[in-house]
Amino acid sequence: MGPKQIRLVFILFLASVFSSCEDTPEISVSVDPLPVIFGVFDKFDYVHYLKVGKTFQADIDPMSVVNCFDSLYFEEPDVTITFTDWRGTQTSLKPFIVSEIPKDNGIFHSPGQLIYRFEKRLRDFSGTLGVTVKIPGLPDATGAVLLIDSASINTPKKGQQYLYLVPDSPLRIQWDGHQWNEIDVAFEFIEETSDTLRSAMIHIQNTNWFETPTPKYRELSITYEEFIREVLAQLPEDPEVLRRYFGYHSIKINGGDKNMVNYIKFLNGFNDFNDRAFSNIINGIGLLASRSSSMVDSLRFDYKTRQQLLGENRLKKFKLISN
Repeated sequence: MGPKQIRLVFILFLASVFSSCEDTPEISVSVDPLPVIFGVFDKFDYVHYLKVGKTFQADIDPMSVVNCFDSLYFEEPDVTITFTDWRGTQTSLKPFIVSEIPKDNGIFHSPGQLIYRFEKRLRDFSGTLGVTVKIPGLPDATGAVLLIDSASINTPKKGQQYLYLVPDSPLRIQWDGHQWNEIDVAFEFIEETSDTLRSAMIHIQNTNWFETPTPKYRELSITYEEFIREVLAQLPEDPEVLRRYFGYHSIKINGGDKNMVNYIKFLNGFNDFNDRAFSNIINGIGLLASRSSSMVDSLRFDYKTRQQLLGENRLKKFKLISN
């Protein structure tokens, strides 16, 4: 069969399909529900949470049935949390269900959502946290995650109190981090009115990921011009403010493991052309990941930086004075 004949057969096939379908066909594939497991754990927390739900089918928009609790949860699944330390020693516990948890506005149900909660001090623990969900008639859904430590902030140095930022010298923050990093640098301005003192915060943030867990430092560089731009954008002019002073500044770094990297990559459009986003759950779908946070606070601009900012014409309207 030549190319012209193949094309003719294909056209006739399409014609037969469209001529035989008067209405839009409804396609439904019946599959058993799968456990849906989500947990992001910080070893420096004492209270930990795990979400266990299930997939479900609906012949209407799923967004309209998010409050149908029977469709969202298995009935009394057997959930076990297992800790395996670096020596291979294992301990287990049973989490308990809590509900009525405060939740931000959104399409998914609240109150009424079910969350598994457990309490355990993991600050000195080195090893993995495993989750096993047993549901009658289905294979056990399992997953495990290595709990990571906090990032180590190298610059500013430990015990350093002052930050230096002038036009020819940016503020550099360096840390030994994880494969996913979220950094927030907060600058405080104290506002004085006729009857009170209050704080106004300027935030400079960045989120990034790295493909390897090597100890090479991570860096955020804040230039003088970037700082001025963010102050102008974030600090409103207020006629009630009589004067402003420089307050304290802080640096907070959230870190996440490789699982967080993969999850965010899929969330941002990376995929392997399957119908499922990233999952590290066996016999189910979802995410188990580890996060941590580090913070340096009570920092201040040094004298030279304060003098530079006090003389900055673009900031005159904010009524900055030396403190």
